[in-house]
Amino acid sequence: MRISKMVFVLTVVLTGSAAWMYAQQKRSSDMLSPQDFLEIEQVVQGYTHGVDIGPEDASWVFASDAVFQYGSRIVRGEKELKEFYAGLRKNHQPTQHHILSNLVLKRTAEGAAGSVYLTTVEGPDTARLSFFGTYEDTFVKTAAGWRIKRREYRQAVPPQPGSSR
Repeated sequence: MRISKMVFVLTVVLTGSAAWMYAQQKRSSDMLSPQDFLEIEQVVQGYTHGVDIGPEDASWVFASDAVFQYGSRIVRGEKELKEFYAGLRKNHQPTQHHILSNLVLKRTAEGAAGSVYLTTVEGPDTARLSFFGTYEDTFVKTAAGWRIKRREYRQAVPPQPGSSR
């Protein structure tokens, strides 16, 4: 009698433990590893430094066949991205700063998808919001590490010409 109670308790404990472990594996398979999250975050933040202060332009954060879309303009591929960001650096106003915040990432079959707010502030005497919008990104892991495969900028403030806002 005593052995059958122990077998019953042991069966319940093992079944419960197996179910809990299965649930943890199922939940974590949809999430990026902490290392992947950190690497993607470094790419996202590296973009801001590339746009504002360097030392490299922001084109390094993109995959060689990436696409960047903002409004009706589309920049495709490594050569166009390098030219585009070189032009931005050349004309960049040192009083303008880009702030990326509220990064949200999720694993996808191709790599990862993410969203981040972009706030552009102008100074130096008074901090004035000049733009606010969202980047919607698709990330892929390349030989050089995580890179942006597709980036779309959706501007909210001021509204983009032709938007319904």
